[in-house]
Amino acid sequence: MSDSQDKKTAGQKPAPEVPSETSPLANTEFMREKIKQRPINRKKLLRRTIITVSLAAVFGLVACITFLILEPLINNALYPEEKPQTVSFPEESASDELQPEQMYADEAEIEAQAAASAQYSAEVSTEKEVQQAISSYSFDASDYSEMYASLRKAATEASKAIVTVTGVTSDTDWINDAYEKSGSESGLIVADNGTETLILVNETAIQKADSIQVTFCNNTTVKAKLKMKDATTGLCIISIQNTSITKDTKSAIATADLGSSDSASLAGVPVIAIGSPTGTQGSICYGMITSGSRILDLRDSAYRLLSTNIYGSPSGSGVLLNLTGQVIGIINMTYNNDNYTNQLSAYGITELKPLIATLSNGTEYAYLGVHGTDVPDYVSDDTDIPKGAYITQIEMKSPAMEAGIQSGDVIISFDGSTVSGYDDLIDDLLSHKPNDDIRLVIMRQGPDDYTRMNLNVTLGSSSADS
Repeated sequence: MSDSQDKKTAGQKPAPEVPSETSPLANTEFMREKIKQRPINRKKLLRRTIITVSLAAVFGLVACITFLILEPLINNALYPEEKPQTVSFPEESASDELQPEQMYADEAEIEAQAAASAQYSAEVSTEKEVQQAISSYSFDASDYSEMYASLRKAATEASKAIVTVTGVTSDTDWINDAYEKSGSESGLIVADNGTETLILVNETAIQKADSIQVTFCNNTTVKAKLKMKDATTGLCIISIQNTSITKDTKSAIATADLGSSDSASLAGVPVIAIGSPTGTQGSICYGMITSGSRILDLRDSAYRLLSTNIYGSPSGSGVLLNLTGQVIGIINMTYNNDNYTNQLSAYGITELKPLIATLSNGTEYAYLGVHGTDVPDYVSDDTDIPKGAYITQIEMKSPAMEAGIQSGDVIISFDGSTVSGYDDLIDDLLSHKPNDDIRLVIMRQGPDDYTRMNLNVTLGSSSADS
């Protein structure tokens, strides 16, 4: 080592001595920080939890109420709901069917026009030509085949409005095993109010049913619900939401064409029975009306019963058609007597139209509670019975009974409207609503003569009575 290096080394301070691990300065355990957990305040924690849960429940409740209030408003604003249209049927004239006089007038007009445009020497009697053509033509089996083919075509087209209504009821047997039982009848599509398809059917098909199923002519099945029923006739209207019917089904079905049963003489008119007249769905029968003059003795009504020579089932259902495919009767076998239990009978459609419209609109109709008949002219002329609605029977606990109407009374005025027969009374009743206060003018037989009386009546509701 050189002298300069020795001098430099000699002038520096010696380095401090590093303590060993065993020395007191090397032990740093005393410098470690120990974190002590704060004691849990269980009461405070429970209180905060309860407050949080309560606030969450209140918030959820407020949110639900707000949603329930605003959702219909917002939904209606974005998707306006289409209101159902009122169902109505055009009023019939004295008879909607072509009368022989009208046919003769049309032929006379045609002949007059032909005579004006043709030479006088070339005129030929149309009637003689037709008679000669008929007498010279011989009918064979092919003609009958074509005739029945045309009848079947009319029945097939009208069957688009026929459905099968099934009422399903859940029950248990004697060992408590659950099972379902069902009953079915033919129903008729009578209207579409824009939001619902409305079907007329006998109430027996859905009585005490837990659910209602409707099978259309293309074998698709949808659920339906009861809209309104009539206790007097046993008929009801069930409804199906149009949104539940597919496009294919809508194109396959049709609304029934309601014709007229109001004719001077229906006896001998050929008819077609469709639906399930023999008790089997889809059956078709041909025949003719044997009687259409029987008026059923039912309260507040004057329904006509059409009898036919068609042999059917006592449980038959469906409709009667005329040869053009229009519905002229709703099959109902309830009023057959013991002499012809299997002969098809039906309500005349003309008298049913106001009821069908009322049931389809879901509105209640007024209830008076009387049975009656007309006073024939010869009876009124030969006796002292005045013209009006002759009351034959009063329903128990009915508005008529409460007002003091009695059997044998003759109603001659209904709320200011003249009543010349029982049909007038029914028409006036249909034009009023439940709870209407009306004044009746009646003629009541006394010891010597009929006495005029004024009675105040508050009409009841059909649904309340049923």
